[in-house]
Amino acid sequence: MKTNKMWWLIAMLLALAMIAAACGNDDESDAGSGEPAAPPTQAPAAPEEPEPGTPEPQEAAPDEPEPDAPAETPEEEPEFQPAPTPEPTPEIELTATWRGVTAETITIGVSYLDIDQLFQVGATPAPWGDQELVIQALTDDINNRGGINGRRVEAIMDKYFPIGTTEAEAACLRLTEDNEVFAVLFGFLGPAEEANTCIVSQQETILVGGNITPDRLAEARAPWVNQQAPRERITSALFTLLDNEGMLQGRSIAVVADLTAAPQLEEVAELLREHGVEPVLEIATSSQVADLVAQNQEWAALSERIRAAGADTLLLIGNPTAGIENAALNGLDVDIWTTDASGLNNLGASADPETARGVISVSSMTNAQIYESDPRFRQCLDAFNAAHPDIEVKHPDTLEEEEPLWFTNVYGHCQFFQLFELLATAAGPNLTPETFVQAIENAGEFSIASQPYASYGPGKYSSNDSFQLVAYDPDVGARGTTVPIGPMQDATP
Repeated sequence: MKTNKMWWLIAMLLALAMIAAACGNDDESDAGSGEPAAPPTQAPAAPEEPEPGTPEPQEAAPDEPEPDAPAETPEEEPEFQPAPTPEPTPEIELTATWRGVTAETITIGVSYLDIDQLFQVGATPAPWGDQELVIQALTDDINNRGGINGRRVEAIMDKYFPIGTTEAEAACLRLTEDNEVFAVLFGFLGPAEEANTCIVSQQETILVGGNITPDRLAEARAPWVNQQAPRERITSALFTLLDNEGMLQGRSIAVVADLTAAPQLEEVAELLREHGVEPVLEIATSSQVADLVAQNQEWAALSERIRAAGADTLLLIGNPTAGIENAALNGLDVDIWTTDASGLNNLGASADPETARGVISVSSMTNAQIYESDPRFRQCLDAFNAAHPDIEVKHPDTLEEEEPLWFTNVYGHCQFFQLFELLATAAGPNLTPETFVQAIENAGEFSIASQPYASYGPGKYSSNDSFQLVAYDPDVGARGTTVPIGPMQDATP
């Protein structure tokens, strides 16, 4: 009986070995075949012979294994799964879309001041250098970077003398009628400002520049933006920053506007009242900027009125040169504030810089700040330097008297080109006045040379939102300049 039990045990072990052999081979080469795996290549040891007469044990038939479901071979995950390649955007075929816009080019007009003639009459302290070199360098820079939405920019330049509107109006017609430009950059300044309506009204041409006033804007039949802030906004910023410093309270302020700023006199006086100060005098002068004899005669009488009114502060609206010079000539013992920092930085050749010491204004970045740390200005300067490595654009505070103001030249044109490129690019390939308007209204916040904070939007067509208090220091540079006396603030609406 013991022997029978042994044989039975051996038979069971053999059956189990066969089942194990059928299920135990899981190599990947056989995975998912659905058939039992092949038995091991080495057979198990043969059992001992049974004793005679002993019935041979019945082998238990191995269970048929159920076929395994086919298994998919797992794919190895890559360490980095790249984003699917997007379908290429079909190129838009460029066509002529408006006057001055062809499939290949955008023609713009650039008006610019006859600085040499202004220098000769003493209206500016130094020449600017060749402005056409700067304009062409900035145009070429855009084209070297691919143009605007695939179109090259072509610039047509026209110079004007800003005393009166005769030359400005003639330049307007040459640019818009004779050359049919898509837009004009820079526009007209000073006494020639009224000629800006020739561009945006009569000629229905886009203008990036000029001085925007509500009346002129109401007449415009084409998009119009500039790089400035309107006088009321500049003045409001000046009063706000002065108020924050405690400099408004207790002041007796005489408000004097030059001929070009006369329409803003009442509005500026009202802004002053909103800050709790009642002006002791409000008056606008009537003499032209270039007529120095007439200015001096008018200011002699005006100075007596300012003194009689008991003013301790003189607020100048518009170009401040005549007011600063005549306050000194007529012995006015007053502090002087001005809403025009650019005019303060460009005192006429007849004005003694010492007379402007301590005059306070509000501005975006000073010339030194722009030259030393403004990356947007640096882009324009690099473009000009690459085109004209033989011309040195010096730091504005290191210039000798009457040395060309290449910095002012590059910086002044830089702003207009950056604004036009920004808006024309946003307008898209279908470049028209309508798409240009959409670009203005959707521009939001951005920055350009000298303006770390700038914006456009519905109803806002002047870019500057950057303000800091500055004071004139005649000891800096050849003829003095403004220096910061307060932090830069973002006045974005």
